[in-house]
Amino acid sequence: MALNRRELLSSAIALGGVALVPRWLRAGETPPGSPRRTLVFLHLVGGNDGLNTVIPYKDPRYRVLRPTLAVDAGRVRKISDTLGLHPGLSGLETLWKRERLAIVNGVGYPQPNYSHFRATEIWYTAQPERTPVDGWIGRALDARESEKPLRAVALGKEAPLSLACASPGIVTMTAFSRFRLPRGMETAAAAWNAYQNLPGRRGEVGAAGAQAIEVADRIAKLKPAPGPFQGRLGTEFRKVLALLRADLDLECIQLSLGGFDTHAGQAGPHNRLLTELGNNLRVFQEQLETTDLHERVVTVVFSEFGRRVTENLSAGTDHGSAGPVFVVGSGLANTFHGEQPSLDDLDGENLRFTTDFRRLYAALVRHCFDLDPQTVLGDHEPLELFA
Repeated sequence: MALNRRELLSSAIALGGVALVPRWLRAGETPPGSPRRTLVFLHLVGGNDGLNTVIPYKDPRYRVLRPTLAVDAGRVRKISDTLGLHPGLSGLETLWKRERLAIVNGVGYPQPNYSHFRATEIWYTAQPERTPVDGWIGRALDARESEKPLRAVALGKEAPLSLACASPGIVTMTAFSRFRLPRGMETAAAAWNAYQNLPGRRGEVGAAGAQAIEVADRIAKLKPAPGPFQGRLGTEFRKVLALLRADLDLECIQLSLGGFDTHAGQAGPHNRLLTELGNNLRVFQEQLETTDLHERVVTVVFSEFGRRVTENLSAGTDHGSAGPVFVVGSGLANTFHGEQPSLDDLDGENLRFTTDFRRLYAALVRHCFDLDPQTVLGDHEPLELFA
């Protein structure tokens, strides 16, 4: 059976274990159907305490429910008459003042799940009622049929379910230096180089393979971008920035920051994590704005669930629900989206969600992937995140 070009390119990837870039990208042209934005999808692993992240500092119930963990109102970074940011989030306060930040309040879904594993599946698939098969980003990639063999990158050791799809071009990596032609492929590489200028199918396979070798070498030589990044997350953001500056026309880059499962002694570790988060997001956005990349990238920060409203006896918080999501970029509606959950109307010891996370995803599918959100997520009205 004759192969089409997309299948040939995919075959070259499978043979070489590398990604390749078509000639229109290497020439600096913009392909038809190019995405409006690259989505940078950051998962705060463990369940971030949203109530101590976006703080209802004027609500007296906040201090009643959290007698030791409540942040003093004088330390809160106030960004509205009722809500403020944790003291460690000076970087996000800067982005808010520069109109580069949108905050989505009370994000969750009906009948929340408090298992890390299952809650992550739900956020990654946007299908709480189903057994996971593919990811919400993966479905968007499938809906945007493309011959591009390199479409999304996950920084980590395992491929996240969010990117699971039928389309080729999804790569997981820990270091650029490992992204190269595997040993034992020298014979195939020589054949590709020899065939690339021949007519017909043999030439197409040869050209695809030769491009694979070229781009594998290009990515393997990338270095993490410089800049005043901090900590583990800063190391990952340096890789993200290098990938974006390489102009690979990626549709998504996913990364994560762990440590948010704060069952005991929460105050100190949570402060350090949020400080690292806020400062790196600020630096990342500032670095993007040194070029025109800031117009092409939107960063979304989420966690698989929040924490309970009441603190526990170990000076920490247990698994809960309904937390804030941060969206960073240019062209945003720089405001709060969704209603802050009430501390007077709890679901047991948990916040009631006010914004279905699929409404957030619907806005991203429409804006970043230029798709009708219903084809990916079903009937969920998109938030008006973008101005």
